[in-house]
Amino acid sequence: MNLLSVAKAFPKNSFTQAECFQAMQEADFWERLNERSRWVIEKVLTGDSAIEKRHFAIDSLEQAWTRNAEELNNAYEKEAPKLAAEAVKKAVLEAGLDLSEVDAVFLSSCTGYLCPGVTSHLAEILGLREDVFLQDMTGLGCGAAVPLMRAAKGVVADNPDFKVVTVAVEVCSAAFYVEDDFGVLISTCIFGDGAAAAVWSGSGSKWSVGDFQSIHIPEEREKIRFTNAEGKLRNQLHRSVPQLAGKTVQRLYERRNSERGIPQSFITHGGGRDVIEALEATLEDLPEEGLAYAREVMKDYGNMSSPSVLFALDDFMRSDEASEKEHIWMCAFGAGFSAHSCELVKN
Repeated sequence: MNLLSVAKAFPKNSFTQAECFQAMQEADFWERLNERSRWVIEKVLTGDSAIEKRHFAIDSLEQAWTRNAEELNNAYEKEAPKLAAEAVKKAVLEAGLDLSEVDAVFLSSCTGYLCPGVTSHLAEILGLREDVFLQDMTGLGCGAAVPLMRAAKGVVADNPDFKVVTVAVEVCSAAFYVEDDFGVLISTCIFGDGAAAAVWSGSGSKWSVGDFQSIHIPEEREKIRFTNAEGKLRNQLHRSVPQLAGKTVQRLYERRNSERGIPQSFITHGGGRDVIEALEATLEDLPEEGLAYAREVMKDYGNMSSPSVLFALDDFMRSDEASEKEHIWMCAFGAGFSAHSCELVKN
């Protein structure tokens, strides 16, 4: 399967970490939080979180914490298809195609639930053909973009001339929840909204993807997952997740096909400052700059969950390195606990 293009989209409104801290101090819940919780929020939002700003599909920060469960779901239904559509339009245009040439769409998202899925709304917005194959994937969390590509590859294998779009979209601002829990508070302080899309086909590109690998550790499920509270999504995040991510991704890298050789670039989902540092401490063969693309995405957008790794890939493809390098190892990880990887190699 060959990569024809990749593109990203994000809400126009962005907020610095300092602005988020000020807004949280002014929110109704602030006085209900215990002293330790307020200290955690201040430390993350005013300290070295490695995040400068985040983009939210809201008009004001007050909306991030005052909406009830129905309002949050309505926000997801409104914003997720719009963000996804923007990313797909950009990617299809960059591939030199028309939207009428899209044959299949695979979409991942975990920050809301729609039935029919987001692809139904996306197809309507974009005016896709009525015979386009639409597939929504949910429940994979931050790691979804890579298995999404793996599923798309099956369709391309059977239909080499197909033009297939994979799109990851998350409206994390529609899944914010605040309470006296360390993981919940950290989630509210580092996640942002965004979408990224890639276009694939059986030929016509200098980059091909393959050698997909996955690891699932169900016994670690409770350390990173969505639960439900008051009808709202509540992100459960354990302190040990950075170390868990580091060890699991290391195992995944060691399992890869040795015949591929040592990759020249590593494109990963960031997860957070501590996660990136754990990955850099455990992964072998990293280039001197480490996980530079993951760090840049974290700085400019925060953790967007599933689109993050595609944001990093987009940045790489637009850099001078893309013409110089010939081999990328790409990895994303998250709920499950699970981790997924693939290899992108120049043809």
